Amino acid sequence: MIVIIKRETYLSKIRPLIGKDIIKVFTGVRRSGKSVLLQQISEEINSPNSIFLNFEDLWNQSLCEYNALHDFVCKKIGNSKEKFYLFFDEIQEVEGWERAINSLRVKFQADIYITR
Repeated sequence: MIVIIKRETYLSKIRPLIGKDIIKVFTGVRRSGKSVLLQQISEEINSPNSIFLNFEDLWNQSLCEYNALHDFVCKKIGNSKEKFYLFFDEIQEVEGWERAINSLRVKFQADIYITR
């Protein structure tokens, strides 16, 4: 049985930034809990307007190029003017990811969280 510990210390530091127009980037050594923290933030926000992509998952391999990622998210959001919460785990797997993230930030009402 896997026990996930609530990372309250980190969550309390992130909460004031939820909804702010800055990209939240979580960095650290491998296996330090960045992905767990990202999942916990997503669960806490609990919005139907959330997109969560883990780029270590082979299901998302086709999105590991910035144009493909950008197009996928644009199709999901469509013409919506609502706020969307975008969670990208292991974004460094996406070639040219910075271009996609910057474009999504200016194009949509998006609150963006990434791990690298």
